[in-house]
Amino acid sequence: MWCCYATALSCEIPLLNLPDLSNERGVNICPVLSDRFGRPVTNARISLNSSSRCNFKCIHCHMEGIKSVPSTLMTADEIHRIVGIMSRFGVNAVKLTGGEPMLRPDILEIVTKLKSLGLREISMTTNGIGFSKLAEPLREAGLSRVNISLHSLHRERFEFITRVDGYDETFNAIAAAIDAELLPLKLNITLMKGVNDDEIEEMMRLVRRLGGDGRVVLQLIELVVTDPEFYSEYHYDLKPVEKRLKARAMAIYRRGMHNRPRYVLPDGVTIEVVRPMENGEFCMGNNRIRITHDGKFKPCLLRDDNHVDFLSRMREGASEEEIAEIFKRAVMLREPFFKNHQASMPLPVPSRVSFGACGT
Repeated sequence: MWCCYATALSCEIPLLNLPDLSNERGVNICPVLSDRFGRPVTNARISLNSSSRCNFKCIHCHMEGIKSVPSTLMTADEIHRIVGIMSRFGVNAVKLTGGEPMLRPDILEIVTKLKSLGLREISMTTNGIGFSKLAEPLREAGLSRVNISLHSLHRERFEFITRVDGYDETFNAIAAAIDAELLPLKLNITLMKGVNDDEIEEMMRLVRRLGGDGRVVLQLIELVVTDPEFYSEYHYDLKPVEKRLKARAMAIYRRGMHNRPRYVLPDGVTIEVVRPMENGEFCMGNNRIRITHDGKFKPCLLRDDNHVDFLSRMREGASEEEIAEIFKRAVMLREPFFKNHQASMPLPVPSRVSFGACGT
């Protein structure tokens, strides 16, 4: 759900948009689980591989907040089971990531099993290596759309950032995604000072050539701090970029996800800005729970002290209700990493959390 506001307005409207969870008769069919700050959880981001399992070695990668070497991976059946349990509590969209999700030999099986759950959306973030050959089979299996990382349009810069020669294959993946109608296609560029911050206009021209009107979206992503020294040297402030986009835009929308602004320019180019650092509004709009490759709920990208293991209990024979309680506990641990004075005060964490769920 989107809400438009006129560009002439001097203030932005804080929104927390919830998806329509009604069936065709207008009956609410699934309650949504919210954390102590009132943030509903309707989306899951699932790492199919450890971040060390990637065929790119991007200099800026936040590694999904996980730096460990993989020892355990969830199977396709385990991914299907945990998403099925979460869907009882309002999770209706899944993003598959990694590491690199295309390195999973069972990627088609994973998407097929998730499709059987009747989710609103199954999407993927990929660097594009190996994607072009499977774009059509993935769509047929149930993939809705895709994000492709494209951190530079210049081959030498691309290789400097990614540490590999994958330029041509990434562009082949972009073409394959469009042909397979895995839309809207989002092109992700993490902007870095003195590296690729001069490519925004070029990226906009590329999006215009590929197809405006929202079929292809340029996603400008702020560098996240993982290494303070690297961050200090390369962080590029997106606030001035947003100011320029506001002045040019014919329409501005605000997504429920992270309260992200989306700018539509007169030539049809659509640009979404992902600016998490020191941004309380971004955190307050976070409706996503992360799941690590080894079966842990990760309530926040920038924290590693509150992971909640479910895979161990699942493999020990835990019931659906036991796993559901673990999920509820993880949701109650969610907390905005960046806060502002408008952020809600948290409610106390109960010793046991019980919520109604679909079918109960």
